Amino acid sequence: EAVANLKRVKANLKRYKAAVLQSAVDGQLLADVPADAESPSKWAWGTCGDVIESIQAGASFKCVERPPLNGEVGVVKVSSVTWGQFDEDESKTCLDPGRVRDALFIRPGDFLFSRANTIELVGACVIAKTVTRSLMLSDKILRFRLAAGLAPEWLLTCLQSRFGRSEIERLATGNQESMRNIGQDRIRQIRLPLPALPEQHRIIAEVDRRLSIVREVEAEVDANLKRAQALRQAVLARAFRT
Repeated sequence: EAVANLKRVKANLKRYKAAVLQSAVDGQLLADVPADAESPSKWAWGTCGDVIESIQAGASFKCVERPPLNGEVGVVKVSSVTWGQFDEDESKTCLDPGRVRDALFIRPGDFLFSRANTIELVGACVIAKTVTRSLMLSDKILRFRLAAGLAPEWLLTCLQSRFGRSEIERLATGNQESMRNIGQDRIRQIRLPLPALPEQHRIIAEVDRRLSIVREVEAEVDANLKRAQALRQAVLARAFRT
């Protein structure tokens, strides 16, 4: 029962996170909006093409299927951006010095976007907050350079919301459910709301406050889930020994 209840809590936290992101792009997250702030009815609408100055991709070539060691250069996999934060371990190692391009190295603060994956994961995106390894873009992981009037965290919120996901899935191409692709021209067609920059920052701060609580609760739930599962195995093991 404990394991089942904890799993239900995890599912509820996932739904709550989705609701927070959607209410942010709907303009409903801040219930106590002051009189001098923009209301959602005054927000502009645009496309990613209006706020993305350039899109850069890497290349695909044979690598060693392990993360790079110290002094080595790696190439990121699509799984490096799949789960909501940049994962440096999801990379492979380039042993050909002729393939190394300084211009393709990922830097802290880069906005990364997966152009190919399953229908549920195509368009997964992150902001690379910490980069400690020498990692290059791949052909499936794109880097966006954004216009000055857009907060990167606002674009991230929009693309991760239910509305953003519906836009990405609407524009993705491919006949197989197992793999979809969204090209650069279609990425630029993704619609998004564009409040003024100060309003973007206010909403981002509230989203971060709420999701930081979610992350803390998720960590506690995961720890308790591991303990409950271990206890269940121990009980079963002892039962069958007797």
